[in-house]
This record gives sequence, C-alpha cells and structure tokens, in this order.
Amino acid sequence: MKILIIITDYGSFNNFLAELAVSLSYQNEIHIVCSDSNVINIVDKYDYDKYNLTFHTVDIPRSTSILKLVKSASLIRKIVERINPNLIYAHFTTGIFPTIFFRKRNVKYWGAFHGLGMNASNGIRQIMFSIVELFCFVRLDKRFLINKKDYKLVSNIFNKNTLKYNSCGVGCDIEKFNKDKYTSLDKLHLKQELNIVDKFVITYTGRFVEFKGFDLVYHSFVKLLEEFPDKIVLLLIGGRDPIHPTGLNEYEENDLLKNKNIINIGYTSQVEKFLAITDVFLFPSKKEGLPVCIVEALAMGVPVVTLDERGNSDVVQNDYNGYLVKSVSKLKDVDEIVEKLKHLCSNKEDMYRLSANCLKNRQLYSRSFFVEEQLKHIDDFKKIMLN
Repeated sequence: MKILIIITDYGSFNNFLAELAVSLSYQNEIHIVCSDSNVINIVDKYDYDKYNLTFHTVDIPRSTSILKLVKSASLIRKIVERINPNLIYAHFTTGIFPTIFFRKRNVKYWGAFHGLGMNASNGIRQIMFSIVELFCFVRLDKRFLINKKDYKLVSNIFNKNTLKYNSCGVGCDIEKFNKDKYTSLDKLHLKQELNIVDKFVITYTGRFVEFKGFDLVYHSFVKLLEEFPDKIVLLLIGGRDPIHPTGLNEYEENDLLKNKNIINIGYTSQVEKFLAITDVFLFPSKKEGLPVCIVEALAMGVPVVTLDERGNSDVVQNDYNGYLVKSVSKLKDVDEIVEKLKHLCSNKEDMYRLSANCLKNRQLYSRSFFVEEQLKHIDDFKKIMLN
C-alpha cells in the first residue's frame, strides 16, 4: 500500500513521526512531504536511506499567507497525482490545509490536529483558524485530535470519523528518557561541567516563542532569582523561531545572553541528559496540543509547572506530578509560577513526592503506544481497502 505522510517541516517529522514512518515502511511504500527546514534541529533518528521512504520537499508555510498556501497546495496535488497513494495522512493544521485544498478523488485523506488554532486563539486569528480548520474538517475522511478539549469541540460537530489519540500525544522514547540510566556520578560530572553544582535547576525545552510561554519563563526566573540569588539556574534547551517573537524587550533579550544564571544549551538530541539534573520543568505554554516536552519530563521523574490549559492538563495533575497555574494575566501568571517554584525550592519532600508520582505512570508515556495505535488504524484501513 502507498501512504503519503505530510507534515510542515523536516525537523517535526524527524522528532515526532520518524518511528511511525519507519514501522510502516516494512510493509508499505511510504512517501513524506515536508519543507526542508529544521525548526526542531536535532540529529536524524534513523538513516532513512535504509528504509522504504521517499522524501518530497515542498515549502509548506507556517504562516497564514494565502498565496504561499495555495502554491504549496498546488505542489502537493502534483505529488499526489504522480504517486497516486491509497492514503494521505497529514499532520498539523498548517500541513492539513494545503493538503486538502486541492483534494483528489478516490484517495482517502486523514488529518491529525496537534492543537487546534480555533481553540487557542482570540480575535481575528481565532476567526481565521476557525474558517481554515472547519474547511479541513469537512473535507477529511478521518480526523484525529490529541487532547480532550479539542476532541470534545470537533466531535460535537462531526461525530462520525472523529477520533482522539488514546496515547499521550505522540509520546516519547521511555527507554531513552529513563532517569535510571544516569548515576549520581554522571549527574555530578554534568553539573560540574556546567558549573551548577548545588544549584536548584529549572529547565525549559522548546522554541523561544511567546505563545509557548517563553517570556513567562524568563520573567518568573528573574523574579525568583531575587529571592534565591546564586542558588538557582535556568537551563534553556531549544532555540529561537525566525517567524515568532520571544515576547521579551531589548533589555531582556540582552540579559538573556549575559545572565550567568541562565544557560542556553541550544537544540540537542540529548535532552534526557539535562532532564536528569533538572529539579523542576517549567513550560507555561497556552498553545499546545499535547506537549512532548512535558511527557519527556514526566518520564524522567521531573515535576512540571505549567498553565492549566488544554494538552498540559491532559498529562499534568495538580499537586500530583506537578502544578497547574490558572492563567489570569501575564503579571499574575508570573506571580503564581514564582510561588510554585519557590515552594518546590524550599520543600524538598514535596518535590520528591511529585517526582515519585511522575514515575508511577511512565509506561503510559511511551511512543510505542502511539505507533501501535496508528498501525492498528492503518491496518484496519488496509483490510477495508482489500475487501
């Protein structure tokens, strides 16, 4: 069977869908359409040349430019006509919309929404996302959602062929994200290397963008630092996004570079190594489907402080494996985040309790659940097609 997987950029494919594509390639001819950009810039998980995978490069815009979207839609349609797949499986609204725009007859189209824009935007952006996503819902044969809030919204409108992932989003590699792989000596050496021995470590993973709460991370940390001078450190794992602002002003941007208590690790394929020395994972994002970085932190036994928003609240339980902060305003959100971080800095027993609770559910975080679930859906589709 020929399957065409479409996702916005190569970095996202490599990070989120590599295992699924490789698993499918053993019994199917797999084609992947994506832009060649590495928004999530990590080392390739596989030598893809060794598998039955063919990549097709299309500049799929992550913006709302209609002209660029129509251009990418036209290129995708030409690839579809050339390949003539049995199934097209597109991911993210930005990947689904140009895929479905020039829909080809006699081909089944599935779409996985990793966080709806209509459910996480306001004003004109919410109107634009609603139009685009409703258009996608109507034209898709099957719709997948990865969190409860998005699923409830879409299934109330389109109750047929609308499904929610049973897995924790796309999950993570729990063999890799395993705290038991790191001895006390391993962690001490890494802390010595970073010159943060005896420091309380707060970590953020992701793009440095405002809608992921990056500005809240910075302001919360700086405020906490006033109360715990030279006792805490912030590890930043990830990097800037050229099309989205950080939410920081010029002074704050300069401090981000000069502050000796902020260590910018950059993008790395060894996130788990730094989570092994992390006390608290801070990810106050408002715009998530179901964040992989939170799943990775929980799998490593690291308590999470995040906003009480869709996706985040699917995996973080308040005062069980972390803290959920009700978002009110940026100033109040910062104050509440600081209170939670201050509590954990000062109460080791509570931190250890939350950490132990993280590990109780770590089997649920496995990416293998996501892959097995998707393989089952595709296998069922293949049986129907053959009959």
